[in-house]
Amino acid sequence: MRPPSLKSSFQVNTLLEIANQFGTPTYVYDERIIRQQCQLLKKHLTGIHTRLLYAMKANSHPAILEIIRSEGFGIDAVSPGELYLAQKVGFSPEEILYTANNITDEEMHLTQKAGVLLNVGELSRLERFGQSYPGGDICIRLNPQIGSGHHEHVITAGKTTKFGIPVHEISKVLDIANRYHVRITGIHQHIGSGISSMKVLGEAIGVLLKHAADFPDLQFVNIGGGFNIPYHPDDTPIDFENFHTSIVSLLKDTNEKANQKLEYWFEPGRFLVAESGALLVRSNTIKEANGRTFAGTDSGMNQLIRPALYQAYHEIFNVSNAQASPSSYEIVGNICESGDIFAKNRSVQQIREGDILAIFDAGAYGIAMASIYNLRPFPAEVLIREDRSITCIRTRQSPEDLIHTMFASYFDDAS
Repeated sequence: MRPPSLKSSFQVNTLLEIANQFGTPTYVYDERIIRQQCQLLKKHLTGIHTRLLYAMKANSHPAILEIIRSEGFGIDAVSPGELYLAQKVGFSPEEILYTANNITDEEMHLTQKAGVLLNVGELSRLERFGQSYPGGDICIRLNPQIGSGHHEHVITAGKTTKFGIPVHEISKVLDIANRYHVRITGIHQHIGSGISSMKVLGEAIGVLLKHAADFPDLQFVNIGGGFNIPYHPDDTPIDFENFHTSIVSLLKDTNEKANQKLEYWFEPGRFLVAESGALLVRSNTIKEANGRTFAGTDSGMNQLIRPALYQAYHEIFNVSNAQASPSSYEIVGNICESGDIFAKNRSVQQIREGDILAIFDAGAYGIAMASIYNLRPFPAEVLIREDRSITCIRTRQSPEDLIHTMFASYFDDAS
């Protein structure tokens, strides 16, 4: 079994300093890594006219949004809350795409009042948009019938998904658009999250490009996001040379052959922020039972649900005992669920009660999917700035504060 390793973007002393200063559990983000990922993607998209949007559902903290905005990205928003926050951070309506998913009429009206382009994936929603906003502009989410992702729960295209309008129903899309004089200025796909195969992505893009000519008012093709990152030590990063050859060249050649001036949009989320984040937890219990050693921590699936939900792998490092020999542990949380497990049979440096463990690659879909299940408050969040200064960007909430926030109106009424 491979020995545990420290992610190169983090320093043991820095993580220990953060744990000592701010306590645990605490999410830590490294600004340098976010900027490096933004710049890496931009570097490999040269030669085509692009617009880059950040899928803010991956991590919506305003401090992170501000960093990504300064790198020239716009926003892919999926809820009224995300739209409001993106506007509050300073993104203009032209920089935001609102991707609908079984939205209400109220949400639709909200986007139009905000001046934001709506991206719809249902024929009935397109019909309602046309009735309410005849002559308006809209983007259509298509299902290319090809899906991919790191787990079946995150595959968002194909024959069993709820997302998008199947490409064989494009004629119905055009009929509705013509009836209400709606201009379809963009077409969109998103085939899944954690895509590692450029071949599959290229095939899905090919389906989209094949149908681009069906839309006379088309201005852009949104390729989606879902780019994978290497969670497991045996995983390899995206081969960007292959990406440029197989994806960027395809888009460039399509424009040249069709004499088009289409803009190509990408909307990464995980790729920009996952590797920038770590969750610091404290081991508070070492328990031997049935031939296994359990290392119990002060966090759990309520604060990082990916291992329980997707059986996702996150590398774990004992920053308090970094030079110790590794042993096998079941690393578990403090939530009353048998599935509350960060890692099974994981080789980690000897864990003692009181040690600080870093759970890496937690910058995406970590705090964003966190809950207050078991009425445990959210963890603190800390940002390591480019100059290596440390800033607390979310203070830890006490149990008393949590209860007051949740039930203030009840207790106020009762009194």
